[in-house]
Amino acid sequence: DLNEYCKSLNIYNRSIFISSSIDVDRFKPKIQTEKKKKITIGWTGTQSSKPYLDLLNQTLLDLKKEREFELLIISNFDYKFSGLDLKVIKWNKGTEIEDLQKIDIGLYPLEQNDWVLGKSGLKALQYMAIGVPVVATDIGTSKDIISHMENGLLVSTSREWVSALKTLMDNEALRRRIGKEARQVIIERYSLNAIKEKYFLVLNSLNLENP
Repeated sequence: DLNEYCKSLNIYNRSIFISSSIDVDRFKPKIQTEKKKKITIGWTGTQSSKPYLDLLNQTLLDLKKEREFELLIISNFDYKFSGLDLKVIKWNKGTEIEDLQKIDIGLYPLEQNDWVLGKSGLKALQYMAIGVPVVATDIGTSKDIISHMENGLLVSTSREWVSALKTLMDNEALRRRIGKEARQVIIERYSLNAIKEKYFLVLNSLNLENP
């Protein structure tokens, strides 16, 4: 993994991986007050991450054959996808949380390559912080963040993507349970306070007299 790779570059063979952190006072779940007609499957990212979203083109078309849903893209680029009920929102810091709260199921697709192994999983953490169940590619830090069917779903093949999305779409109670557990994991392991303590542990363990 990334930590082991960094160890191999360190002359003391020492490295400690500290994850990205989330402000859980800002990234909060939305209180559901009304029943939605369609499930909203969402993805957020920048132009550089668009190739990962494109990996799901056929998957989403296959899903469309079996279920009705809205695809919400929150990004800094225009996006078109004929054949789907698509809504694109330009990313805006002022409305970021409100826009993310429109999502019922978050997508975190990744490609199987070395570059991906260095990604922190920040988008998955953001979905989870707002209590949204995330379906993620089973690679890199996703495997460290997500416990399958507990605080999210991990998948590898297109068939698994479709199956996972249908499972969540068909079971509101499951979405709520996984979303609630995901939020708790973020508070305990990835919140500002949790990550702060990890930094303190590292700094306090240093022997400053013998660098």
